Amino acid sequence: MVGGESFIATVVPSGNTTPNSSLMLEQKTMFAFVVLLFIFLCILIVHCFQILLSFY
Repeated sequence: MVGGESFIATVVPSGNTTPNSSLMLEQKTMFAFVVLLFIFLCILIVHCFQILLSFY
C-alpha cells in the first residue's frame, strides 16, 4: 500500500461470454463424472478388502 491507499481487486471477465446455462451444464456433468468415479473407487476398495479378508 502506498500512502495508506487500499486497492480493491475487481473481477474482470476475460472476454469469454459463455451463457450461464452452458456453464451450469458443464459443472453438472463434471459433478456426475466425479460421483461415478467415487462409486467405482468404493467398489474397488470393497473388493480389495474382500480379497484380503478371505481365508483360503
